[in-house]
Amino acid sequence: MQNAFATAAAAIGLNEGDQQAALNEYLTNGGQRLDPATTAWCAAFVDATLRQSGGQGTGKLNARSYMDWGQGVDTPQQGDVAVFSRGDPNGWQGHVGFYDGTNPDGTIRVLGGNQGDSVKISSYDAGSLLGYRRANGAPQGQTQGQQGQPQVQPANQFAQMQPPEQKPYQASYAGLDPRAFQTQPQNRLASVGFDQATNPFLAYTRGA
Repeated sequence: MQNAFATAAAAIGLNEGDQQAALNEYLTNGGQRLDPATTAWCAAFVDATLRQSGGQGTGKLNARSYMDWGQGVDTPQQGDVAVFSRGDPNGWQGHVGFYDGTNPDGTIRVLGGNQGDSVKISSYDAGSLLGYRRANGAPQGQTQGQQGQPQVQPANQFAQMQPPEQKPYQASYAGLDPRAFQTQPQNRLASVGFDQATNPFLAYTRGA
């Protein structure tokens, strides 16, 4: 099934006024034939959205019929169906739409139809919530405020690499001629060939 929430979001702005023809087409494409100007259509919108997303709704115009749809969930995720009471909590009237999130004040954001005579996102009192429902077999997604934490990557890709093992340097002089380690003249004038008469310092730089 396609993402029903995305399907519903694409219909935001449809209304009973200047967008009524487009709204009627949307509902009809989802198998709902009614006049939204005279009939409460929140359940019809949910049903039409589910059908156009490859799913199945209740096929009823009663919002509370969705309390028997799918499976109940305690921790909602975006796209779950949220059912509310309207008027008498024990009565038959209600409202239904797609859960979008929870506001800091505790109210519940709902993307639905017949919200101010249009398709839009509105906030509802959590006290009127009857329950959240999810389609049977729907994949579990991330709930609001529970986004996965990204793995921390080192700024330098070599930061996690261990340096090669360092072994102490051990010099070996076996088989070497000891004369190779005699002090060599530091004054390069000694290699030029001056004698001690013209260069008195040569005596100190020339080997014995």
